[in-house]
Amino acid sequence: MSVTDAVGGDARTMTGPRIIAGEQVVAVDVQFAAVSASTLKALGFNFSKLSGDIQGAVISPSSLNSASFGSGASSIDASVPIQNAFNLFLSAPNRGINAVLSALSSNGLSELLAQPTLLVRSGEQASFLAGGEIPVPVPQASGTGNAISIQYKEFGVRLSVTPYVLSPDQIVLKIAPEVSELDYGSGVQLQGYVVPGLRRRSAETTVELGSGQSFVIAGLSYSSQSTTRDKTPILGDIPVIGAFFRRQQTQKERQELVIVATPRLVGPVQPKDLPALPGSLLDTKDPVVPFGVVRP
Repeated sequence: MSVTDAVGGDARTMTGPRIIAGEQVVAVDVQFAAVSASTLKALGFNFSKLSGDIQGAVISPSSLNSASFGSGASSIDASVPIQNAFNLFLSAPNRGINAVLSALSSNGLSELLAQPTLLVRSGEQASFLAGGEIPVPVPQASGTGNAISIQYKEFGVRLSVTPYVLSPDQIVLKIAPEVSELDYGSGVQLQGYVVPGLRRRSAETTVELGSGQSFVIAGLSYSSQSTTRDKTPILGDIPVIGAFFRRQQTQKERQELVIVATPRLVGPVQPKDLPALPGSLLDTKDPVVPFGVVRP
């Protein structure tokens, strides 16, 4: 929508949600966890089995307006699990979502991949990538013949967030998670080098919630496959009957990516409130005071 405000006699037009005056900074605490798909299906991602006081709402992106965080919020139990599809779970503040993920991790049900904190101004975008880059050779035409240049393509788990501060207690957050992995099956041959393709799964949604409230995104899955071959020396190489002396085992693993994000408003800290830096209380220049002794 387009909003026109009169400030000091000047007309200013803004596109997007209305933001409050002043520079607002939002800190988004994010946790990426990989949960085994079989475990996720067996548990239904049942938060109540690990923490009984979790409350909130499990909704689809098309019905975000129906979410409620008041006393009538539904308790998360077996009747409202997060299914293996793109869903959102929104919780009231301080409901222990991070503690639930930690419990899942300590029980061997999930693996915490990363725990970044993104600082971003209202209306601007911040992104985070947990993955790597693959070199891709690109032929370049030149006067002396064909030359090869290298370009790098990113892959892994990416999260982009764009917050809009509506009030000191309300934040609109546009979030776009993406999972990409190497796919050698769709790769191409280039001068004897196999350039793998990329398989991508992405989603994009916008939520409105209060400062300090958490939400969970699930449904982005990725898989891996490994093959092990064993055989008896010599006998395993004999045609036809050699099949009785060798064994091949293929193991497939499918994991679900769960993202927990908690946006909150932050402000500047007064110099007197700054904590002491590590080692700042150690005096290493005074020859009278031994190194490593804390001055009173």
